[in-house]
Amino acid sequence: MKCYLCGLNAQKTDEAHGGQLVDCSDCGIYRVSGLVLKELGAKRFNFTKMRDDLHRQRQFNATLVAEINTETAIWA
Repeated sequence: MKCYLCGLNAQKTDEAHGGQLVDCSDCGIYRVSGLVLKELGAKRFNFTKMRDDLHRQRQFNATLVAEINTETAIWA
């Protein structure tokens, strides 16, 4: 599959409630909620701002897996 942010090849694992865990060599590991995946058909992420936010989440939340959900998604 392609990374939802940068478009490079990535690994994906389906999760509960329609979400996905994405492992991209460029963007890192992040989780996308099922609701956001449904919106991706009509919208696109703001690549730069979204990647910055994922980096911030990893730093401030001390987690390896950042999350893109309806509250954290930054649309173009």
